[in-house]
Amino acid sequence: MPRRTNTSAQTPLLEIGREGRTGICVPAIDREVKEWRKQGFPGITKTTKRLFDFWFKNEHRSADGQVFKYYDAQREAVETLVYLFEVKKIRNRKDLLYEYAKGQFLQFPADDDFARFAVKMATGSGKTKVMALAMAWQYFNAAFGEGKDYANTFLLIAPNIIVLERLKLDFENGRVFQTDPIIPPDFRINWDFDVYIRGDGERTQSEGSLYLTNIQQLYEREEEATARNPVEDLLGNVPPPNLQPMEKFLERICRRGNCMVINDEAHHTNDDAVVWNQTIINLHEKLGECGLSAQLDFSATPRQPDGTLFSWTIYDYPLKQAIIDNIVKRPLKGIPHGITEVHSDKASIRFEAYLVAAVERWLEYVEQLKNLKKKPILFFMLGDTKEADDIALWLRTKYPAYFTDKQLLVIHTKKNGEISEKDLEVARVAAREIDNENSPINCVVSVLMLREGWDVNNVTVVAGLRAYSSRANILPEQAIGRGLRKMFRGFGDYKENVDIIGNSNFMQIVEDLEKQEGITLDSFDYGNKKSRLKIQTIEVVQERIEDFDIAIPVLTPRIERIKEIRQIIENLDIGKIMLRVPLSLDTNSKVVDSFTYEGRDVISNEVIIERQYNMPQAQTSGEIIAFYSQVISSSLKLPAHFSTLAPKIEQLLREKMFGKEVVLDSPAVIRALNQSLVLMQANNIFLKLLRPKIVEDKTPNLYEESSLLSATPPFPYSGKVCEAKKTLFNLTPCGNDFEQSFARFLDDALDIETFANLGNLPTKLSIEYLDSETNLRFYEPDFVAITNNGIHWLLETKGREDLDVQFKNQRAEKWCEDVTLLTGVEWRFQMIPQKPFERMNPQNFSDLISGLTTGGVLFIETV
Repeated sequence: MPRRTNTSAQTPLLEIGREGRTGICVPAIDREVKEWRKQGFPGITKTTKRLFDFWFKNEHRSADGQVFKYYDAQREAVETLVYLFEVKKIRNRKDLLYEYAKGQFLQFPADDDFARFAVKMATGSGKTKVMALAMAWQYFNAAFGEGKDYANTFLLIAPNIIVLERLKLDFENGRVFQTDPIIPPDFRINWDFDVYIRGDGERTQSEGSLYLTNIQQLYEREEEATARNPVEDLLGNVPPPNLQPMEKFLERICRRGNCMVINDEAHHTNDDAVVWNQTIINLHEKLGECGLSAQLDFSATPRQPDGTLFSWTIYDYPLKQAIIDNIVKRPLKGIPHGITEVHSDKASIRFEAYLVAAVERWLEYVEQLKNLKKKPILFFMLGDTKEADDIALWLRTKYPAYFTDKQLLVIHTKKNGEISEKDLEVARVAAREIDNENSPINCVVSVLMLREGWDVNNVTVVAGLRAYSSRANILPEQAIGRGLRKMFRGFGDYKENVDIIGNSNFMQIVEDLEKQEGITLDSFDYGNKKSRLKIQTIEVVQERIEDFDIAIPVLTPRIERIKEIRQIIENLDIGKIMLRVPLSLDTNSKVVDSFTYEGRDVISNEVIIERQYNMPQAQTSGEIIAFYSQVISSSLKLPAHFSTLAPKIEQLLREKMFGKEVVLDSPAVIRALNQSLVLMQANNIFLKLLRPKIVEDKTPNLYEESSLLSATPPFPYSGKVCEAKKTLFNLTPCGNDFEQSFARFLDDALDIETFANLGNLPTKLSIEYLDSETNLRFYEPDFVAITNNGIHWLLETKGREDLDVQFKNQRAEKWCEDVTLLTGVEWRFQMIPQKPFERMNPQNFSDLISGLTTGGVLFIETV
């Protein structure tokens, strides 16, 4: 299919003029990381290389069968962290600022004895997954002996209990490491990792551990015993006395040695957060010689009290880019018409026009989302407890059908944004359950705003009816942040909105956000002049099922990587290898210090990639074998088995490569081993030995039940559509103009019985294949069609070909062969190039296929 326009690529993250709005180090770091990425990530460990390949090159499936891919922002954040830690070896903030903030007038931080990096990522863009990837990166490098700087113990700190509860959902019992594609299959045997939530007792010692707690539990006892003070007001309540004592928790971490600290919602760790920062410094000192590996600060708003970003911010993924990339909802700014505040001390009277407008807008969402089985949430922000209670009473009185006691949640917050004690337990439960279809809650009325931790997805209308101010200039994004998380994930390019309604004081904060982020929000009208809400929904037309339904066969995978690679390598019998032409030990030959490596497809043996390698002039056989192992394990995509390959390589070089057994450290052999020809020969031998064994081409089986397109649930869609008659959907979703044109063609073609655009359905047909670098990926064909003669067609519209097109096409053709054999129904595959299709202008499908077939009368290619 033609690739959709990559908006992110057209609108760079750090476009000209944005430098003044980001961290002082970020622009220079971003430029270096981009260049480093182009070069193929030189300078990283073989362990990190394997993790990068698995995380970001392989495609994955989630538990429900959907294709899973990390966001570009998540990948970039991890790459930036790795670059600074592994390649640049930055180990404190002073070095970071010297390197990337040249020309800035800065005061260097005190207590700067360990690396500290801040990662700024917009609300809803997946910070938690980056934390998990960072832990796995550190753990595996420590486990595989890549250096003493890597940590295998992690302390994850939340600012309050609500955030702690949210983090527990991901990390308790190591859940995220099991559900997300974090651990490569060949690394799993080395994964020995326990997770401790505050208060958990010690278990059997594991190789790695994560300790998850809120900051209050880590305070020194003398701090806990003092009276409440402004710092305590800022950070929240002291935990109850039945929790595990702080000394035991920290002592257990200290006993383990090297540790990495990760702060969630780390804007709490600014320069005013004396107690929080000192607690971490104390931990570093207690760890002794190893100290902290690093401290990572994650926040959407890592700002100092003066509004500037933390000087140690290394990556900035702002709200503007998250909106452009369609990772979060798009805020729509409400424009009032004929609505003003009434002079009154009673909030329900003063703001009544805004209240009515917010409820009416929410009711439109209720109607539009009904068929989509989603329950929208209305969110009010008020100035104090009295106003919140008054508005709640007004809602219950005016709209009793929607806002009874169980349907309306009032949460009182204190001046610092923390939830009051009496509402805390209710808020904790609501934060976990409010998105569920069976939750009765339709509306939340909050004093101030609910800050971090309130990570719900179904907020569709945010109404702010109060004045907001903050020295730190954090509040603009926080003010709408509660509504940014998407309720529809995995629905392609669907663009969700969150509607913002409010009085002039609140809307001024929204305008401040526009200035801060350099964006202009779209708007809608309310009041005397209204913009009607319309969510374009794709759904099955029940009356069409009998005539137009299509059954998609579901096969077991044909291509799989074998997991027990270590045993396969160990079983290689090098002694049986006989080289027809052994290499000579010519001491007069000139040393060639570079060579070109050809990467070949593991199935077809075609050359698919060429890469230049420089040969280091090593002095010992150990150095040479290590380099050979690195190159060969990388070309086989088995870097985790570097150590397993090394003895086999050593045996090959010692016994077989030169036609007789040699002493590897003799001068003549060392000189020969420094020749690129020897490395190329060794590489080819191991590729020939192992390639057929590491990827298995299985005979697929047919699952008992095919996937019926009529089982597709209704889903929202923001893109182009085609109104067609020969499909069971009310509208055919189209990713671009060519798909729309092709859908119209199929609908008009006399020899087409029925068709559907599979590529834009939430439940897609995914066929596994190996790409040009032998990564396992998934291919999703665009269209399926059935002709009058009963032949089923997989059709791929293609505007511009990429490197992997031939591999996708070959795999799709093989899939059709397998399905035909297993079902007895004939399936065929055809790619539809855009230019020939437009030149032909065919009237029937048979004409199109004839024209695209080699020698077809209609196919005339012009230069």
